[in-house]
Amino acid sequence: MDQKTSPELADLIYQGNMDQAIELANQLNPDEIYNRIFRDDERHLHDEAPCDVFLRRWYQTLESPYLRAEAADNFVSAYTTQLAPVPNGEYIGAYMRTDSLRELITKIASAILGPELKDLEDTPEHPLDAASAEKWRAVGRILADIELPPVVSPVAPPEEAETN
Repeated sequence: MDQKTSPELADLIYQGNMDQAIELANQLNPDEIYNRIFRDDERHLHDEAPCDVFLRRWYQTLESPYLRAEAADNFVSAYTTQLAPVPNGEYIGAYMRTDSLRELITKIASAILGPELKDLEDTPEHPLDAASAEKWRAVGRILADIELPPVVSPVAPPEEAETN
């Protein structure tokens, strides 16, 4: 019996059924998605465009900054390897990475400064003591105060005309 992961996701992608592919992908983690479209299926070697379209559409549907960062971690390198022929591929990967990092840093600062950490300090057993909580809040303030650089555009800037 074949133990290979079902290529159903790749089939949906290459049939152009992106909505169904995204629906299926939302049941998987980014590593499983990577495996299904790049390791278990070889169509990207001959036609990378459907994978690119799918990945960009799927990435935009992800609401959790943690999941977006995990997705970027899994797929940024694909834009310099398996999807290298995609126009602006390196820029798309850089966009995913910088976009996800900005969102993640903002979310982490918010989690540290918000009720998530305060709740651990205020519970009856006090698993987070006051001194430790203050150190965490100091980290949260540092993160919140950082002026983050802009997200990289997913489109390469136009080449400047040569001047003679």
